[in-house]
Amino acid sequence: MDDVLTLTTMRFHDEVTSPGDLDEVFDEEKPKKPEKRELEMAKQLIESLTSDFAPNSYRDEYREELLDLLERKAAGKEVVSAPSEERKPTKAPDLMAALEESLAAVKGEEPATDGRRRRRSRSPRASPRRKSPSKTKTSPKNL
Repeated sequence: MDDVLTLTTMRFHDEVTSPGDLDEVFDEEKPKKPEKRELEMAKQLIESLTSDFAPNSYRDEYREELLDLLERKAAGKEVVSAPSEERKPTKAPDLMAALEESLAAVKGEEPATDGRRRRRSRSPRASPRRKSPSKTKTSPKNL
């Protein structure tokens, strides 16, 4: 078609490219023209695979099933759809544990967790708090 080898596929209007637009694609390196022998071989191959379209040889199974369903519903029969498979809930990944492992790997340390975050104890012995410098009492002995 217009000296361009094409393959017919149904496309939307905005997807169709005119042969003139292809010049932009091949600005730097133009494709060489096919030889006469290559064109003849391509035409023979296409002609050997070409046949007339026979729409009667195809069935619209979706339409048939839909019409059958509508007829059953119009006749008053109960139309039941197949039960859908319920999704099984999955556990969300522990992002803090993954971050801790990632940071440990960057530092070259052994990860403190195995991918699961451990609950920290709320007792004061488990996590001693620092006293802020402004609230600490200074005595002459500490100076």
